[in-house]
Amino acid sequence: MSTKEPWNNEIYRGMKEESTEMKRHDRGRDESKRPLTTRFLTFLVILMFILVGLAIGFILWNNQVQNTASIAKSFHQSSSVVKTEESTSQAAASSSTEATPPASSSSTVASSSSSSVESGTTYTIATGDYPSTIAAKTGIPWETIASLNGITADGYNADGSAIHAGQVLKLK
Repeated sequence: MSTKEPWNNEIYRGMKEESTEMKRHDRGRDESKRPLTTRFLTFLVILMFILVGLAIGFILWNNQVQNTASIAKSFHQSSSVVKTEESTSQAAASSSTEATPPASSSSTVASSSSSSVESGTTYTIATGDYPSTIAAKTGIPWETIASLNGITADGYNADGSAIHAGQVLKLK
């Protein structure tokens, strides 16, 4: 007769299988919770990296836009002074009936622009004019012009819009 060991009986095998299944079931519950929190934390970390990246990108973009705007503004200021002098000299040459030599054209420009400012109490903004160029053309400090017309020192009207070509400014 062969004796069976008690752990080899069917009852013990059933109990053994049952405990193994319960452990798998419990492990399954624990494993399902862990990946969810792991996934959530991973998602949060990735989201933080994306937000930080966007913030850095925005800062860099904003600096680039400001630099480009300041470069363009300084370029327009320097080119508008040249264009204004050229257009004024052309207007003075076409309106005068006398032929003037080219050497005296700069004095003609100065006298025609100053006479128009002296005779009038208003100034019409031309394309490319900035507060500094308007002050230089009129000989009146920009702060005075701004206070008379309700304009900020940066060249914005009281309603927040920028000064524009064709806008008439009071000088006195």
